[in-house]
Amino acid sequence: MSENYNHKRKRNVDSIGSPIFAMLEKGIERLFDRIFKPKATFAVFAPGELTSLWSNIETMEPKLAVIEADKLADMVLRKAGVRGESMADRLRAVEKTIDRSVYQRMWEAHKVRNELVHEIGHSAHFDHQAEVAKIKTFLIALGAFKND
Repeated sequence: MSENYNHKRKRNVDSIGSPIFAMLEKGIERLFDRIFKPKATFAVFAPGELTSLWSNIETMEPKLAVIEADKLADMVLRKAGVRGESMADRLRAVEKTIDRSVYQRMWEAHKVRNELVHEIGHSAHFDHQAEVAKIKTFLIALGAFKND
């Protein structure tokens, strides 16, 4: 009878221990990735190219400047190999790589871009310079201007 009891007890410990060990293993794997996995590089343009593209954006009509700045940020993410079917997916993928407030402001600018593209008459209700500045700050935080 004690042999049967020990067998049941061992099985219960194994069934409880497995999820704990799996969680521990996953945590160690994440830590290992953070320490040793090479960081994605967001300096994806030739030296001076991003600055040149950005200079063009700053001279555009306000609505177009926000749209083009957002497209440029998306291009940087795609060229850096950030996965996702949409810009929103790619933004979520880099959330942990930059300061939370910079990330939130980029989301705000992206929402303004979406409103400009999808809503009639929205262009009169925004400060394009502030939105473009949010996107530039995001690109700087990623290190996209490192080659410039």
